[in-house]
Amino acid sequence: MPQINKTLEYRRARFNTPGQNLEQLTRQAWGQFATHLERDVPRADRAIVTGMRGRDEGAWGFALHCARYYDRQGVGTIPMAPAAQVDLGERQPDASENFLNADFLALIRGNHVICLSCGRSGGALRSYLSGLFKKAGMPRETQFFELTRVGNPNALAIIERVGVKSIDMKVDISEASAVELIEGEGGDGFWQNAKRQIGEAFQGLTARDAELRQLRQAEQGSVTVSINVKKGDLSAAREGLDHLAGEIAEDEEADGYVIHLRDGAVIRPDEVSVKKPVRLEAHANSVSVSQAWDAMRTYMEELEENGQLGA
Repeated sequence: MPQINKTLEYRRARFNTPGQNLEQLTRQAWGQFATHLERDVPRADRAIVTGMRGRDEGAWGFALHCARYYDRQGVGTIPMAPAAQVDLGERQPDASENFLNADFLALIRGNHVICLSCGRSGGALRSYLSGLFKKAGMPRETQFFELTRVGNPNALAIIERVGVKSIDMKVDISEASAVELIEGEGGDGFWQNAKRQIGEAFQGLTARDAELRQLRQAEQGSVTVSINVKKGDLSAAREGLDHLAGEIAEDEEADGYVIHLRDGAVIRPDEVSVKKPVRLEAHANSVSVSQAWDAMRTYMEELEENGQLGA
């Protein structure tokens, strides 16, 4: 079987109400439904997410595999007969099946979560479990939680040890031009506030005349603000730059920056979260579920051994 590259990401469940345990809640809700069709959770976009399989990993947690589909939606097909031009065909599912749209897997141990293809901020998994808890009649406070990114201790330690030379903060022109960004609807986090400030500066620069305002119509391109402290500057200023880099690196929504370290190295967004690349067998437009679960358990064991689960 061919193998494909995937990434396992470590996250932690943070509930609005303290004292909740995601693994216990998942086991309780999952156990209330006998079949995968009973474990389905409809979404607002007409998609349905269903809990396909679960596996008890004992002291290492509970593993699950979920799939998203659109009921009775066909899939496109490509004709293989040679022709100058061809149109997409469509194949409808049989009466007893639906076609896979996407899937995701997770291993949950307490409030520690290993994710595979769970979406931005673990959103696909969080949304499904929240809906499943509601369907199971569990208290409202169990349904409100986030799957937060865990900062890579190696990256954060390097920032602290080596120090920061400069930070490039980048915002797409289309974002900087958007009214909703300037009006403050883009979120209240550190990174979103920074993007709004950059957007306001861009709006001010392009307000001077009509030709400059044409820049706002760009669909590609970016506005970049580079923050640096010269070598001979005050140590307090350098410490402030180091702290700014740490704030950006730990912000879940930060995605358009490059941190330049004083030793010449750089740190990018995909390097600050705790993750592990793996190679898994391809299967049915996805991966081998049992092999993925095995890799997740191994990763959870590694995190336990190096002390990150208790950090």
